[in-house]
Amino acid sequence: MYKTCFKAGFMRIFALLINFKLIMMFEKIGNNAGSVWSALSEGELEIKALKKATKLTEKDLNLALGWLAREEKIAFREVEKEVYISLA
Repeated sequence: MYKTCFKAGFMRIFALLINFKLIMMFEKIGNNAGSVWSALSEGELEIKALKKATKLTEKDLNLALGWLAREEKIAFREVEKEVYISLA
């Protein structure tokens, strides 16, 4: 009986921690998307220049771009294997 109660309590705490971590991750992605938006408000940028302007890691930049792309806030175009991004 005690093991069952302990396990159930542990699982609830574990679920809360997972939810908290997800919320914090979404908040970080949203903040990074704001940084990308601000950088693009100056005009179209090549992806390397955008990374340099925002000072984000490649992973964080890609997550922010995915967030903005899902909301149809940015546009992509490719010229000679270089990717350019602008506000939609």
